[in-house]
Amino acid sequence: MKLPILMYHKIDELRPGVRYPGNYVTPREFAAQMDALTMWGYRAITLEQWLDYRDGVTRLPAKPFIVTFDDGYTCFDRNAWPILKARGIRPSVFLVASQIGGTNAWDKDEQPEPLLTATRIRSLQSEGVHFGSHSVNHVALARAGARQAMRELADSRSQISNLLGRSCDTLAYPFSNQSRDVRAMARDAGYRAAVRGKGRMNRRGTDPLGLYRIKPDLGMSIDQFKSVLFKARYLKW
Repeated sequence: MKLPILMYHKIDELRPGVRYPGNYVTPREFAAQMDALTMWGYRAITLEQWLDYRDGVTRLPAKPFIVTFDDGYTCFDRNAWPILKARGIRPSVFLVASQIGGTNAWDKDEQPEPLLTATRIRSLQSEGVHFGSHSVNHVALARAGARQAMRELADSRSQISNLLGRSCDTLAYPFSNQSRDVRAMARDAGYRAAVRGKGRMNRRGTDPLGLYRIKPDLGMSIDQFKSVLFKARYLKW
């Protein structure tokens, strides 16, 4: 079983003055990517379904994929969720606990972008969106001290669990920055799964605290999307 996990940040039109355009994919590009995966025979699953599969609790479709979003921007609600909901795709959104209802304060030289409020997060959860942790302050955990990293992991899990009214069991490492020690701390903090970047496939035996993701780029055509996934050995034909 191969599992591709896609990594997105902002589904929106690129605005003048943006410093990090790589964090954007336009709504049209995003919809085309979701439709292409479906056309190629892929079916969306959730991180919880993947964990249940690893535990032998459930079966998965022959060609599964997972869609994830880091940070929790309001453009997810405005642009991405209608596309996903119409296609029956349930994504995972990873929240920065200290900035819920705020902005991307960690991007000091980027334009401020609004983040989802607590009220809207709970509403989206009731509609089928899964939420996880992206730390308390969007800190590069492997470059932080062990004590600070553990606080970022444990406190964000506690705060987001309280917000959601359920256990927060999934994590996205900020900046995809992690290490063996950070993965061990995530496990000790109570997370069952965590995702990073690196653009590789996942198999049943992949460490659930070190799942790989691939990030589509702004302006990527469907042929390029297909090529990137195929070269990353995500797609099987």
